[in-house]
Amino acid sequence: MKNKKVAIIDSENKKIISAIKNTLKDNVDILNKNSDFTDYDIIVLTGYEKEFNADFEGKEVLNIHPSLLPSFMEEDAITKSYLSGIKVSGVTIHKVEKDNFYGKILAQYPVLIGLETHLEEFIDDLEKVGARLYPPVIEAIINDTVFDFQDLFKNPCNHANGGCSGNCSSCKH
Repeated sequence: MKNKKVAIIDSENKKIISAIKNTLKDNVDILNKNSDFTDYDIIVLTGYEKEFNADFEGKEVLNIHPSLLPSFMEEDAITKSYLSGIKVSGVTIHKVEKDNFYGKILAQYPVLIGLETHLEEFIDDLEKVGARLYPPVIEAIINDTVFDFQDLFKNPCNHANGGCSGNCSSCKH
């Protein structure tokens, strides 16, 4: 891994924070949104942080959003997408730019909403996808490579990152 300092902004999204921390090991610090980010190259947002203000110069600021942008850009996207009647939502990883919170989309992955899917199941599915999608996107930025969706399928179980469905044959879960 290249020598870039990464800061994760702490939030209630503990599963995603844990997945990133497990992937990046000691190459990441967990900070609050009012911290000094001067020494960091990459700032990773893990919650709804539209009011996040930092000196963006020379930094990559990333965010995870619980919908397939540009749909449901607003706060409470999960409930709004669930109640809208759509059958496919998902997770988006995007850049945050100084004058455009919803900057360039880096990766998206779908999450289906079945006819009998409960809101709690939908939220859990979004968290699992986010925990699996965010770490390799961050690694690609650190290593200055192009994110490849094949990276999501290298480890079919992915227990450490919350991506296992519990039905995998490669573990005893």
